[in-house]
Amino acid sequence: MTRIALINCYFGKSWPEYFNHFLYSCKYNPDVDFLLFTNLEAPFHLPNVHFIRISSLAEFSTIASEKLGLSISVLDGYKLCDFKPTYGLIFQDYLKEYDFWGYCDIDIIFGNIRYFITEKILKKYDVISPHKNYPAGFFTLLKNNDQCINLFKKSKDYAHILQNTRHFCFDECNFEFNLVHSKDITEIPTEIESFTLVVRKLELQKEIKYYHKNIVQEFVYSDVTHHWVEGNIFNTVTEKQYLLIHLINLKDNPYFFIDPFDAKGKFSISPRGIHYTSNKISYPIKKIRRKIEKRVTNTRYRFLLMKSKLLAYTQKQHVNFLEEQSYKIGKTHITFYPQDKNKLIIINEGENMLHYNQFSLYQLKGNQWIGVSKKNISTIDFHYKNGENIPYKISIKSIQNRITEHAYYIY
Repeated sequence: MTRIALINCYFGKSWPEYFNHFLYSCKYNPDVDFLLFTNLEAPFHLPNVHFIRISSLAEFSTIASEKLGLSISVLDGYKLCDFKPTYGLIFQDYLKEYDFWGYCDIDIIFGNIRYFITEKILKKYDVISPHKNYPAGFFTLLKNNDQCINLFKKSKDYAHILQNTRHFCFDECNFEFNLVHSKDITEIPTEIESFTLVVRKLELQKEIKYYHKNIVQEFVYSDVTHHWVEGNIFNTVTEKQYLLIHLINLKDNPYFFIDPFDAKGKFSISPRGIHYTSNKISYPIKKIRRKIEKRVTNTRYRFLLMKSKLLAYTQKQHVNFLEEQSYKIGKTHITFYPQDKNKLIIINEGENMLHYNQFSLYQLKGNQWIGVSKKNISTIDFHYKNGENIPYKISIKSIQNRITEHAYYIY
């Protein structure tokens, strides 16, 4: 049987709430090995899941620099997405026994991998993605040969991307998620040559064989429940089976509740959460409790905002370090224009859009500030590197919807 290894790199203070369910779904794919490079300990051990110690992003950067022959400095976990196509080279020493290597995220629940990725497919194709329009960052397989290990180098921009602190969505389509559903990636002007563009060009030139079909449930918007039953996922309405469910639009929903992990052979996945039993009574109670928590949080931050405003009258605060600096959030280009005292104008430039937004910004402590715009309160964290005066990343977290966006400095 063709041997497969899936790689994930994760660095943090603790595993996310859904991690045990991810791990348990790996158990039901015993003929696939999972290599998790992390600074964290395993919550429980499985014979096909291997936790390999890397102490920090700094250590990862050292390893990557040596293997790639570039000067690498990864400063935040989100940037690791750009490195996924390089994992075959960076972790080559761990992959000698495998016919295919690939990468996956941990915000997924696996179904039966071999049911979809058959021996026939593995023998025929070089690159395998369960998404029609691009090699999925949450799951892609590549043949373990020199061509596929070095495929990322076919992008003329790969060195610039990997050595830059900004996240480019290199592993997928350079944030062209809207256009790529209606146009071929070769017809879309992009800032960089993404991995999608590399793979698609080689497919058209018949230099590689590329499998890309929709066999996953990536976005769950309806109230339809999906059942995970002993390693298989299916839709309860259509009875369609899936390779995996990606929790991308669920995990940050404040009303998505996850039952404590229990090693049982069945649970449900829906916009309400991951549950083992019916939650007709418990779910409304949890939702009310979360709404109360949200109001308490909003009140707390309004108090902090008022306190910070008062301090601003006695302490000299300025945001001149943002003077006409340009950043990117995904495809959106944003520029900051400080005004009098604690006010600034933010200009958002997207496709066919120019939006002006006035923000009042007050310092909480250190590099953390609190801001208000049109009664929406956000916390703003400025991240610096190597003693530079201009932040390389700005994290903006909305208190109302709990969504955090990361703006990366353009240089």
